[in-house]
Amino acid sequence: MRVVGASATHVGQVRETNQDRALVSGSLGAVADGMGGHLGGEHAAALAIAELSGIRGPVDEHRLIEVVEAANLRIHEGSVEPQYRGMGTTVVAATFDSSRNVITIVNVGDSRGYLFREQRLSQITVDHSLVEDLLRQGRLTEEEARVHPQRNIVTRALGIGPDVEVDAFAVEVAPGDRIVLASDGLFNEVEDDGIGAILDHLVDPKEAVDELVRVAVERGGRDNVTVVILDVLEGDDPTAGDGADAAPVGRPVANDQFASDNGGPGGGTLGPDPAVADPDKSSFWRRFRPRSMLLTIGVLGVVVLGFGGTAVYARSGYFADELDGDVVILRGRPGGVLWFKPSVESETSLSVDELDGASLERLGQRPVWPTLEDARDFVDNLETPVEPDAPEPSD
Repeated sequence: MRVVGASATHVGQVRETNQDRALVSGSLGAVADGMGGHLGGEHAAALAIAELSGIRGPVDEHRLIEVVEAANLRIHEGSVEPQYRGMGTTVVAATFDSSRNVITIVNVGDSRGYLFREQRLSQITVDHSLVEDLLRQGRLTEEEARVHPQRNIVTRALGIGPDVEVDAFAVEVAPGDRIVLASDGLFNEVEDDGIGAILDHLVDPKEAVDELVRVAVERGGRDNVTVVILDVLEGDDPTAGDGADAAPVGRPVANDQFASDNGGPGGGTLGPDPAVADPDKSSFWRRFRPRSMLLTIGVLGVVVLGFGGTAVYARSGYFADELDGDVVILRGRPGGVLWFKPSVESETSLSVDELDGASLERLGQRPVWPTLEDARDFVDNLETPVEPDAPEPSD
């Protein structure tokens, strides 16, 4: 099987500039939705797409996550420039592995990845947004979420900090399937049934992306609109074997790691170990049993050290977040690390309802601070709307 793709984007009817960026290259597609002012948003989205565009051929989930993490670090380091301060971007990317007939989708933020199969549209990714969190908590209905005034506030984005958590989804595909990647400018204007109807009606991917963008703009276009479609077709993948291990510019490939992950160079199966194939197997294992025991002890030591290091890292920071309508300070890492979940360290007297839009966005980004005092200072600097002075009574 193979994939063919197309993309389209539009500034919309309200924004002055288009801060979205898209990529379709071989078996790879991506959408980035920039934020942080028109200069910063455009730059952050462009940096994310530039990092992804260095990929050649199909890659596995781990490699795709590495590239997104590299894009995050590049954006974060670039945000020290005054004109780019506070910049960030969402990203959703998909790549096709023809050897397994699997499309891997990764995302950070609220740009989405969908699967359209047999006239049914299914959302694959999970939004990292304030509204999605409220939806999961049962505090909003689907209808309320669609019109919520803070639906554009994301809780995760590239560039906010030196590290980022990337979600990944593996989807086994078949000919006729369509993968749709989109910024929120599409699904905030067009409901899933409308998207599905267009995908069902228009077979050509270029016609489909153009129509999706046109309808979103026509129905309001309150944000930039960007759509990528990857269609799964019968036939050989033209990118197969063409630089599958190629690295993005400035990022060398760890060839030994690829050999290990794929079972040897080129993904083949290694032949039998000559020593193990020795007819006197019992003699071989008797000679090497002490070495095996030492190796086992060493591996267990590494596992214990790794567990301890993970526990220390998982509890090494403090961040502010919303809990039952109040702002609290938690110890740990947003979202947790493995089975180490953040815990409430300190309550505050501040409620979410008291915060203005900018402060809600800052809170939703959940920056991690090294000390509890730093986190408290962050909460103290969150701004609340200024209440107008009561009029003085007239004589």
